[in-house]
Amino acid sequence: MSNDLKLYIQTYGCQMNFRDSEALKNLFLKYGFLITNNLDSADVILINTCSVRAHAEQRAFSFLGKLKRLKEKKHRVIGVIGCAAQNYKERIFKRFPFVDLVVGPANFYKLPSLILNLKDKVLEVDFEKEIDALYTFDSNREFTNPAYVTISRGCSNYCSYCIVPYVRGELVCRDPQNIIKEIKDLVERGIKNITLLGQNVNDYSYQGIGFLELLKKITKINGLEEVGFITSHPKNISKELIIFMAHNPKVRKHLHLPLQSGSDRILKLMERGYTSKEYREIVDFYRKQIPEGKLTTDIIVGFPTETEKDFELTLNLIKEIRFDAAYIFKYSPRPYAKAARFLKDDVPIKEKERRHSILLELQKRISLEKKCLKL
Repeated sequence: MSNDLKLYIQTYGCQMNFRDSEALKNLFLKYGFLITNNLDSADVILINTCSVRAHAEQRAFSFLGKLKRLKEKKHRVIGVIGCAAQNYKERIFKRFPFVDLVVGPANFYKLPSLILNLKDKVLEVDFEKEIDALYTFDSNREFTNPAYVTISRGCSNYCSYCIVPYVRGELVCRDPQNIIKEIKDLVERGIKNITLLGQNVNDYSYQGIGFLELLKKITKINGLEEVGFITSHPKNISKELIIFMAHNPKVRKHLHLPLQSGSDRILKLMERGYTSKEYREIVDFYRKQIPEGKLTTDIIVGFPTETEKDFELTLNLIKEIRFDAAYIFKYSPRPYAKAARFLKDDVPIKEKERRHSILLELQKRISLEKKCLKL
């Protein structure tokens, strides 16, 4: 099948978004599209967006605004896809009337046929259960090492600050047989290192198979040398999983475990489901089992009502735990999320920036010290 239409995809956000874009390129290739990195020559331009952070949305919409000129020069299909598409829906058409389609993450697998049959504005943002239709292996896949393999979509935890359940839907897990087939195909083509992706991998469950059992099956694949995973939630990571990590040579010794805050009061408002003491206990167990293991985290500063005392609790916990790396974000209200609806965003932006800068400098120093110790 060939139609000689050239596709350009601009991606913003996390690794899941980049994996989705990779899978989409393979899907479009099957429909006869050509993939281009030249924006001016593209017949179809898709912006794959993330809504988890306001900054990613702003960058995506800034890029989108510049496409009006390209549309005027040459007729081409312009689409907004992903989390921001699910988030803003019809409002995107009102703000950017030159956009032709708005498609949420659950309907990505429909995109080639929607574009080939496009006669009017297309809005496809309702959640569907289908997940494996997008992540089918194709010999034209862009190889990375490690390669990312999605095991689930969405999340059912509903942390009060998070928009993910509203824009990616509740948790839907892939059939383990399809996951294993994808990994075997990758190994046959020379990729020996993979990373499993899920909003919370600990929540994985498919017909009685949990994440640990899935991981055990994957490590038995001949030729696979290393497997890692992101992200784990502190509220339901099991000791059994950590023990398996410690004793199986194929499992990467790296745990990404988002803390978000060192204040129990803030953690409760975030609806995270654990205390700072419980988080410390997980870290202590992990480091006793895997002394050489890498530990990274996510932190949010400036969550509604966060006081200087709350911030100092986070600061002190970072000093105590000494993460290898930390992704530190300034809180921004996300549409639909409970915190945005019921809590006033009352920490001034300058204060958020101050706290953000302090933590960044602290973590930079810790990371450098730990790196020097390993040399």
